[in-house]
Amino acid sequence: MAATGTLALAATRSRAQRPPAARTQAATEPAGIGTPQDDWAEFRRRYLLPEGRVVDTGNRNVSHSEGQGYALLAAVRADDQGSFGRMLGWTLANLKRREDNLFSWRYQPDQQPNVTDPNNASDGDLFIAWALLEASARWGSADYRRRAISIARDLLRSCAVQVQGRWVLLPGAYGFQGRARTVLNLSYCAFPALRALGREVGDPVWGRIEADGLALLAQARFGRYGLPPDWLELRPNGDIAPAEGWPARFSFDAVRIPLNVVWAGQTDHPCVHAAIGFWADPDHRAMPAWTDLRSGHPAPYPAHSGIVAVARLSIAAVLARGDAGVMPRIGAAPDYYAAALTMLSRMAWRDLQLTPAMR
Repeated sequence: MAATGTLALAATRSRAQRPPAARTQAATEPAGIGTPQDDWAEFRRRYLLPEGRVVDTGNRNVSHSEGQGYALLAAVRADDQGSFGRMLGWTLANLKRREDNLFSWRYQPDQQPNVTDPNNASDGDLFIAWALLEASARWGSADYRRRAISIARDLLRSCAVQVQGRWVLLPGAYGFQGRARTVLNLSYCAFPALRALGREVGDPVWGRIEADGLALLAQARFGRYGLPPDWLELRPNGDIAPAEGWPARFSFDAVRIPLNVVWAGQTDHPCVHAAIGFWADPDHRAMPAWTDLRSGHPAPYPAHSGIVAVARLSIAAVLARGDAGVMPRIGAAPDYYAAALTMLSRMAWRDLQLTPAMR
C-alpha cells in the first residue's frame, strides 16, 4: 500500500450542473452575492504570484495542483484571460508530468527539485480540466479543449478503477490501492467537474463514477452525526471504514463533500443533511472545525470562514434560496485554503441561483 509521497500528500492535503458562460457577467448575477470579478480580484491579490503560482499561505507557501485548478476556474468565470494564461503556463511548466497529461500534486519553493513527488492528485486534475473546458467555450480555444480532453482520458486510465463492483476515482495514480484495502478521499470527487468532462469526452465511466460515488457516500456515514471521513478505506470483504493511518475525522478534506454534492444539485443526499446537522447542533458554542468520528468529540477550536461558507451554502441549497449577505467574503479568510473554500462556495451559490433576483 505504501508508496513514496502518499502519506505526505494526505498529511498536507488533510488540512487543509455546467454554468452558462454568459452568467459570469455582472449584469446577470443574482442580487446580493456580488460578482465573480470581485471575488477573483480579492483572491488574486492575496494568493497569486506574478508568474502564475497560487501560494498556500497556511502551508509554507507551497503550491498544489488543486489550488491552480481552483484559481484557473475562477479566472475563467471572471473573464480574466491574462491571469488564466499565466497560471496555465506556470502549471504546465512546473507541475505537468512527463509520462502523461496529469499534474504533480505539490510544488515546494524551498526544495530542490521543487517537485519531490511526481504523484498526481485527481481533484487538482479535475479542476484544471474543468477550467480548460470553460476557457475553451468562453475564449474559443481549441487547444484548451484538447488539453482538457487529454487530462480527462489520462485520469480515467490512471485513477478510475472498479472496487467491489463500484467505479471509484483514486486520489492519485499510485499508492492508494493494495491487496488489503483501497484508500479513497471522497472529497476529490468534484461532481460538477465530472459531469462537464463526461459530457465532453462521452465515456460512460464518468457517469458511473458520479453515481457510484454518491451511493458510496450514502453508506460511508460514521459517528454521532453519520458523516463521511476525510479518508476512507474499502476492504476486500466489502467493509468500509475510516482509513487506518489518518485521523477518523470529518475535517478539512471532507468539508468539501457537501460543497461538491450540493453544487451538483443533490441537495437531498444524506451526507448534506448530516453535515448540516453537525454544523447546526445547538450543543456547539461555535461551529467546530471538525469532529472525531470515533469519540464524537468536536475540535477544540472553531471553524474558519471557508468552512462557514460551505455550511451556509449547504443550508441555502437545501432551502433552494438564501440571503447572500450571510456568506463570508474572501477577504475574511485567514489563509489560502479558507479563501479557496469561500470562493468555490460563492461560485456554487451563483450557479445554483440561490439568491432570488430583485424585482
